[in-house]
Amino acid sequence: MPEKDYYAILGVSRDATEEEIKKAYRRLAKKYHPDRNKGDKEAERRFKEINEAHSILTDKEKRAQYDRFGSVRDKGFTGGNFWEEFASRSGGPRAERFSWSDLGDLGDIFSQFFRREGPFGTRVRRGGPVRGEDIETTVEVPFDVAVNGGEVVTSVSGTFPCRTCGGSGARPGTGTQICPECGGTGVVQDFQGAFAFSRPCPRCYGRGEIVSMPCAACRGTGQEQSVRRYQVRIPRGVRDGQRIRLAGQGLPGRDGGPPGDLLVEVKVGAHPRFRREGNDVHSDVYVNMVQAALGTTIQTDTVRGPVRVRIPAGTQPGTVLRLRGRGISGSDGRTGDHYVHVHVTVPRHLSEEQRRVLETFARSAGLEV
Repeated sequence: MPEKDYYAILGVSRDATEEEIKKAYRRLAKKYHPDRNKGDKEAERRFKEINEAHSILTDKEKRAQYDRFGSVRDKGFTGGNFWEEFASRSGGPRAERFSWSDLGDLGDIFSQFFRREGPFGTRVRRGGPVRGEDIETTVEVPFDVAVNGGEVVTSVSGTFPCRTCGGSGARPGTGTQICPECGGTGVVQDFQGAFAFSRPCPRCYGRGEIVSMPCAACRGTGQEQSVRRYQVRIPRGVRDGQRIRLAGQGLPGRDGGPPGDLLVEVKVGAHPRFRREGNDVHSDVYVNMVQAALGTTIQTDTVRGPVRVRIPAGTQPGTVLRLRGRGISGSDGRTGDHYVHVHVTVPRHLSEEQRRVLETFARSAGLEV
């Protein structure tokens, strides 16, 4: 299988900044999102690729590993001799019996750098519960929902625990066994004179358990690529770019650890008549030159419903009228104002009689014509 080029998938250069990577991800995720491409298998495949590339390139350690060695899964490292294969393909010493300790002190540093992961992303146990990872996604929210609050459904594509086996990697009805080589610790010791070095167990890949009958759905990895849907409650007054945290909706923890969270970044849609600045709202109204000169009362819409607005006599083009308390109520309890921008329209065509009337008015008012 050819190695995936995560940079090409996102359409960024290899020296792209994290912000450039996230910007490219948001653009592509929006284009290929399953909700916008229902039934399109190619779009679904691209969406999964985009998420995979984003998860690797926005993680500093994973990106560094990818830049150095490429995608480990695409290198074909499989089977019970993963670390030996890794050493052989990396040109390391004693390839026939490799361990991180072969590199001396550097080996211990490298083993920490790679987070002691096996070929399927499983980490070595560190003697206690491990919290699950957070999931990040972006959801588009209509302007009215952002103002008043509500609920939306978002889809997240990525690598999740296998639904068939619950993430154990074992066929349903069977279980896992404590690894006989490491005794369930996930690590084994290598001794060099008076020094001892830990390395991931080559038999269980640091899991501490082995699977005798692998799950057919995930082939024993305990993971699967899937799209999952989440219902997100949008608080009243949410702002563009604000992040909502759904506690416990992320990936499950390990060894009894709590699950991670779902982090949802909100993108507020545009409104055809309103412009938002914080909790304040701006809109435009149009009056003719007679209304502006003599004054009038008009009706205009606000986020809190229609309201009648008095246009004072002599109102000039560009005048801004403030409607106190007619803006957006934020989660902090503060309510903004509504600002009405007045535009004065001038007739494009005049009849002869209308022209004479205006000329008479101009002379009486001392205006130049």
